[in-house]
Amino acid sequence: MTGSAIVEVRHLKAFVAVAEELHFARAAARLQLSPSPVSRTVLELERELGVELFVRSHHQVRLTEAGTALLPTARQLLGSWAAFTAHGRALARDSGAPRIRLGSPSLAPSTVADQVAALLAELQPDIPVAIEFEASVDLLAALRARELDLTVAHLPVEEPDLQVMPLARYEFGAVVPADDELAQRTDITVDDLAARRVPMVTSAVQPATLERMTRWLTGAGAVVEQLPDPDLVRLAQLVHHGHGVTLIGTTGVAAQIFAQPGLTVVPMRDTGPGVELGLVWRADSGPSALVQELTCRLAELIDKGPMYV
Repeated sequence: MTGSAIVEVRHLKAFVAVAEELHFARAAARLQLSPSPVSRTVLELERELGVELFVRSHHQVRLTEAGTALLPTARQLLGSWAAFTAHGRALARDSGAPRIRLGSPSLAPSTVADQVAALLAELQPDIPVAIEFEASVDLLAALRARELDLTVAHLPVEEPDLQVMPLARYEFGAVVPADDELAQRTDITVDDLAARRVPMVTSAVQPATLERMTRWLTGAGAVVEQLPDPDLVRLAQLVHHGHGVTLIGTTGVAAQIFAQPGLTVVPMRDTGPGVELGLVWRADSGPSALVQELTCRLAELIDKGPMYV
């Protein structure tokens, strides 16, 4: 080892994901990252350990002898880390210093989670709100494991052990090259995308959401092409260089990535595929007094007008 760095949990997660997928793009999708940072993280680990973990070729990734030898230990360390964090969260639940643990999808606009957190702070001003960001599928698993008290998640969530309150609907825009004829429009419909190539990030990021969007687009005659990873920067470059058009939510991280010279975001006039964000909580013992109060306050806000993101 070099002695100048330290092996972190992110290094182990990247190593195990690539070792199990034997494919950097699939490992990145699993980790909710783009391939470049996963590759860099593995290289950092290799430099720190002083051994190569993978043999890389144009068409194949395979473990080296050292990688094969180290993989069981890496899995064991990650298992110990998961047990450690779960134990710590359990102690926090049982301690005299309560907190409200709220989840939010990492790729969703933060507007909804910020609104929920603000209301929780009003209702329980003496209890801090801690927000954790993961993919919806991981947030729901943490909710069931009682590692979260509430979570914002992409809908639909149709599970008998969970209760759901829809909160906001996505508004979409079509991202097109600035010299595309659609860029001159004030808005478009999904029918304007007929026969257009529409690259989209891997459905592993949010399976139900991406499946619904794909059905909506192909039903209008668009040619949807799924990328092998969730790399929004790469997707923006593909559109910029004329490799099709794509759809994004009009707020949040994605909107910021696509707000660059050479690209134009044209609002979609259609109501879209009905992609929503909602509040989810466990149904095992019915809503607590806090959840009842929170949902009443949220319902009052929604009654004033629909929330869009």
